Amino acid sequence: MKSNRAKTIAPYAHIDWQKASQLFQKPFVGEKKNRFIPATKEILHVLAAAGTIGLAFISPMGAKAISTLLVGDRAYSRWGTKKVIAQLEKQKYVSIREKSDGSTSVCITRKGLRRALSYNLDSMHISKPKQWDGKWRVIIFDVPERYHRLRDAFRHRLRQLNLYLLQESVYVFPYPCFDEVEFLRELFGVSFNVRYLLVEKIEDDMSLRRYFDLM
Repeated sequence: MKSNRAKTIAPYAHIDWQKASQLFQKPFVGEKKNRFIPATKEILHVLAAAGTIGLAFISPMGAKAISTLLVGDRAYSRWGTKKVIAQLEKQKYVSIREKSDGSTSVCITRKGLRRALSYNLDSMHISKPKQWDGKWRVIIFDVPERYHRLRDAFRHRLRQLNLYLLQESVYVFPYPCFDEVEFLRELFGVSFNVRYLLVEKIEDDMSLRRYFDLM
């Protein structure tokens, strides 16, 4: 018997990976806490930069070569890199295959791509200009309930960017943020449900001014 329950969509089920790949083309930005062991974020970022699942970094030197590739001219220790990659394999973020010619193939999985995307989205931010132009950026959207997980993921990213929730599915920001909002709505496939408005005045905006320290 088929269930009548509305189908729910996982947040990354219909991600535009071509759009997402733009994040991975940028150099990795993150704190390097250990000069011998690369961060999980670093490895996933570099593997995800390939843009397609199944494209691997292959070398007869295996993990040693991969460690050099991760940071350009700065290599981590071979044992440290192999340790992190082995852990990623256990978590099913990467797949490792040893070939008969002695080379090693390391590929990022779909699960690994989703994790890498989360890391990159977590670091997104909106640049704040020196002076406010007195206008408000208003983002409104109406995503159907059957896509509530997708809608919640989009909302989460707007809050992460410090947009103010004015009312349900209406967010406000005082500075230009079109590029960031456009990226997110295209990434999550909700562009036709999201609108970006530039308005001169919002009635009773004192709470907004206080929130954004514009008094």
